[in-house]
Amino acid sequence: MTSDPMESTNRLLRVIIALLIRGDENSMPLKQQIETLSSLGLRPVEIAEILGKTSTHINKELSGLRKQAKGRK
Repeated sequence: MTSDPMESTNRLLRVIIALLIRGDENSMPLKQQIETLSSLGLRPVEIAEILGKTSTHINKELSGLRKQAKGRK
């Protein structure tokens, strides 16, 4: 079975990101982790996978972050 090299690379990058984010859990709150991953262009489903949360939880947090940002303007 031959796998797509691009998908394989994406999978490895997700693992690396997950390890880096989880290794920094104590110094980076969950909201900040979500905000960082989102700013890097990851979709809520991908963020949920990396952080071990549900996509519903991630969407809720992202909504809260958008409301906060809107309130600052």
